[in-house]
Amino acid sequence: MLRQWLYTGIILVLFLVLVFGVPLFPEFMAIDIAGPMNFGMLIFLLLHMLTPTLAFIYLKQVHGE
Repeated sequence: MLRQWLYTGIILVLFLVLVFGVPLFPEFMAIDIAGPMNFGMLIFLLLHMLTPTLAFIYLKQVHGE
């Protein structure tokens, strides 16, 4: 049960950073990371890759129990 809330918290924090970070801290979110990718794009990419990955891990553990 704790793992489920940990996964949910991680995704929620990434979402909130993306939603509130762009209008409140545009200079910070525009910091270049690698090539054309900036910090905002990296958070967006993590949010869309990490969510299904954590959901798959959680469902695999629940199914195994």
